[in-house]
Amino acid sequence: MEQCCQNNFKIAIVGLGPSGVYCAINILELFKKHNFNNFSLDLYDKGQILRTILPTGNGRCNITNALEDVRDFVKNYPRGEKFLYSIFYKHSNFDSIDFFKSIGVDTYVESDMRVFPVSQSAKDVRNKLLNKLNSFGHIRLINKKINSNLELKKYDKIVICCGSRDTKDLIESFSHTCVDFKKALCALKIENANNYPKGVSVKSLDGDFIFTNDGVSGPLIFKISSLNAYKNFPYEINIKLFQPNDLIELTKKFPKKTVLTLLSNFIPKSLAVVIVGKENKKAAEVSKEKLISYSELKLKILSCASSGEIVNAGGVSLDELDKNCRSKINPNLWFCGEIINVDGFCGGFNLQNCWSGAYVVANDVVSSIINK
Repeated sequence: MEQCCQNNFKIAIVGLGPSGVYCAINILELFKKHNFNNFSLDLYDKGQILRTILPTGNGRCNITNALEDVRDFVKNYPRGEKFLYSIFYKHSNFDSIDFFKSIGVDTYVESDMRVFPVSQSAKDVRNKLLNKLNSFGHIRLINKKINSNLELKKYDKIVICCGSRDTKDLIESFSHTCVDFKKALCALKIENANNYPKGVSVKSLDGDFIFTNDGVSGPLIFKISSLNAYKNFPYEINIKLFQPNDLIELTKKFPKKTVLTLLSNFIPKSLAVVIVGKENKKAAEVSKEKLISYSELKLKILSCASSGEIVNAGGVSLDELDKNCRSKINPNLWFCGEIINVDGFCGGFNLQNCWSGAYVVANDVVSSIINK
């Protein structure tokens, strides 16, 4: 990266994950468009640039989601739904897809609307972003962790997008409120985990999940953990496994068969064994109420597990940011990405928050300088 000379407008971006790099690229593109060179851009990160993008989508990088209606899109954010409306209208998921195509990342849409690079490689996405960033001048990479606003006093414009880990003190140093960070999109530990069949996947009416060594994981569990991020442990969940009437009708058709046999038509037999227990009677001998009870799985959640997507809920209070993610306390300060109190479900929604927020911030930063 090229080290630039001293310029009038000093800009700092803290955190070089998806939002930080995307913001930097868009700032540089906009200044180039305006033929404006009277600036310097310092990029701070304590580690490898874009390291957090590598494990996304199980290494394939779920770039975004292809839902077309913004109203449907924002419903996938337990925290930040209303805040994101205007941001996504300014830079949509399809705008992000177009950007990635422009830097050589072709994408495709899976049946569940998730968008992936054709290369199936998060590493390829990272390399293409870095190639784009390195094509500009006026930038300086500084390998350093920023702990306080006092370390950034020399800058005219500051963008904070360093994620949610160990950033509470940094947020509060700018006199901003930090909503407590809590794990979301994670696996969950359950009571009596040893009673359930480890490694068995279940397709329920609510969604897919899998039993692990100490609990449950998978898409449905990630969603449940996100929705309940601020609920106190322990708590109980009910998973609808199948329509109870389907089992009732089957028992009428085959009254002499055991409940275990019939139940295994709807869920894995190893789970059916756990649910039925020692009451494996003939279908005709089981009450309707009991049959209905078999259609729901009740689990007691003890805590979050260490596995899963692990996105954190919490961060900078949205009440303290304007529609461009600019601080209402300091007009020369912006926040975007996971550091703000926005988090989404699995499916590319968290990365889209990074792309859109970063784009909006970049435009506002440049506008604050060009139109000054």
